[in-house]
Amino acid sequence: MTAVANRQNAKSVLGGTAGFIARHGAPIAFAGFLWYVLWWGHSPDLRTVDAAMWHVSGIGIVALFYVALQARSVLTQPRSGVAHAMIEILISLLPLFVVVYAFVDWMRGANALSVFQTIVMVQAIMATLIDVVIFTLFSLKLNKLSIQALHAQNF
Repeated sequence: MTAVANRQNAKSVLGGTAGFIARHGAPIAFAGFLWYVLWWGHSPDLRTVDAAMWHVSGIGIVALFYVALQARSVLTQPRSGVAHAMIEILISLLPLFVVVYAFVDWMRGANALSVFQTIVMVQAIMATLIDVVIFTLFSLKLNKLSIQALHAQNF
């Protein structure tokens, strides 16, 4: 009986971890990606304008993929309360904190950024603000409507 309980507990922990990563992994991965680009000097030396545009477009696609994953997360979140929405808001701010920290470092002169890295910062700010502002408002509105619907059913 103990072995069965231990396996069930392990499945619960793994399922909880996998669920957390599925719901909140995009901002963490995007923040890691931004950290790599902004601090480890991922500034490609592209000789032609066409190559540079393709590279910047690739970064834009990564930002759009992040926004799509965040939209999916908002639509599939549980509607039982606002705790999940608050966790989502806090974790969604991670990429914005990375960009703000990079901007402050850049302004202090501690981290010289290339034009490519500056464009990455602008694209990341736009994607993160879409996530934080629009998706947060949408999420909180859905939670409010769900709670009102639950109260209406009980009466």
